[in-house]
Amino acid sequence: MKKYLPALLLLMATPAFAHPGHGLLTFNDGFLHPLTGIDHLLMLSAVGILSANRAHPLRFTGFALVAMFIGALIGHLYGDFTGMEQLINFSVFAASGVILCAAQSRTVWLVPLLLSVHGWAHGVEGSTGDAFYLFTAGFLLASGTVLLLGHYLGKLAYRHSMLRKVIGTGWIAAMTLNLLSV
Repeated sequence: MKKYLPALLLLMATPAFAHPGHGLLTFNDGFLHPLTGIDHLLMLSAVGILSANRAHPLRFTGFALVAMFIGALIGHLYGDFTGMEQLINFSVFAASGVILCAAQSRTVWLVPLLLSVHGWAHGVEGSTGDAFYLFTAGFLLASGTVLLLGHYLGKLAYRHSMLRKVIGTGWIAAMTLNLLSV
């Protein structure tokens, strides 16, 4: 148990600060948000990388975007929940681990489902005023773009196992550094 303590402490770290309170939000705010939050960039690109190794990559990325949208709707309607930031952090570590291990099983489909938590956080943010749908359209467009870029990176990564290991390890290291800098 002692060897897992540092990892458990990281999951209990302070928020990733990718979801600070905002005023009235616009399409541009939604579009820029996934591009400026390291947790979102890492998670979206990880799901894109994983899509490159799937039999139906468009289905995989489409499922990820739908999961984010449903999460956003739930966040918009029901608000925040305790442990959201920790679950977001966990999702990035989980996706990074799946890349690192080159998992082939059906459980890989749980990774895009974890994006619903990121969407939920966006929905909580975008729930001010009537801006929800503009903000959501912006973050879904940017998210789709990052997913596609990740997909092309994944095409390279799955052709070269060393690159895949470097990417998986790099994603874990980047998220760890992000959490330690908070």
